[in-house]
Amino acid sequence: MNELLKVDHLRVAFDSDRGGTVGVDDVSFRVMPGETLAIVGESGSGKSVTALSIMRLLGGNSRVEEGRIMFDGRDLLELDDPGMRSIRGNQISMIFQEPMTSLNPVLSIGFQMREAIMLHMGQSKKEAHATAIRMLEKVGLPRPEKMMNEYPFALSGGMRQRVMIAMALSCKPKLLIADEPTTALDVTVQAQIMTLMQELCREAGAAILLITHDLGVVAEMADRVVVMYAGQVVEEADVFELFEQPKHPYTQGLLKSIPRIDAANDEQLESIPGAVPARYESIPGCRFTNRCPYATDRCAKEMPLLSATGEDHFTRCWEVRRAENGLREEEDSHA
Repeated sequence: MNELLKVDHLRVAFDSDRGGTVGVDDVSFRVMPGETLAIVGESGSGKSVTALSIMRLLGGNSRVEEGRIMFDGRDLLELDDPGMRSIRGNQISMIFQEPMTSLNPVLSIGFQMREAIMLHMGQSKKEAHATAIRMLEKVGLPRPEKMMNEYPFALSGGMRQRVMIAMALSCKPKLLIADEPTTALDVTVQAQIMTLMQELCREAGAAILLITHDLGVVAEMADRVVVMYAGQVVEEADVFELFEQPKHPYTQGLLKSIPRIDAANDEQLESIPGAVPARYESIPGCRFTNRCPYATDRCAKEMPLLSATGEDHFTRCWEVRRAENGLREEEDSHA
């Protein structure tokens, strides 16, 4: 089966008064039709920049320096503006990070929903109105006919997020990008939103690119996981493999910071010391070196490559590669 989306060695930089800054560096991954791929990492890791690069919604001070973004056999970076607009919101939809500000406050819910449906589906205003009402019903919103005439300020955060999901899926996209879709929502609403989004995408046959820092959501929804740190992919694996056998020290640190129901009463959660570096493009070696308990001199001087460390398991770490090579040598000696 061919991949629906393939991001290949993507490098994105931004210009500012203080010079150029790299936001995403050598990022590669794929999304297969119908699957859910989660991208996880701390704030500042480059997750949202990656998503906005796919949608080509970065600001004018940005530039893609290297790489390709192949969607359904076409390179999105080579499309002109009309060509990209025909895909954006139609074949690729996005739920943005902040539901409280993602909707236009001066336009009614109905106007905003009808606009995309009429543009991409070729429906009349009456047909688009009926389609919008059906989508609002599907996401469980009460009084959908009346809500079409309301403005975003009249809705709660959870209701706005449901409207965003309805808008994103109204044109039956092949790929849904969900950037922190449960931000600012309470826990019970979060669970409802994620279940709803998964059910609707399964019904439409859409793939999901889920961007989050919530590993509980990842465990529940994802098929595969990409872990990003300082603008790079540091680990990629099947969700079960990643949770059972995390290999990169950063991934291990993230998983150790999750509360466990079987933990002892006096057991304290571990944390990763330090923070993601603000300007990481000038770091010569591994960008996690200053926070890693296993760092060596080589880690500080030489950048590791993302390489296979198991079946469909990839890691960017010198120590993991050394351990894997040592294990192979030991197995060869016993053969």
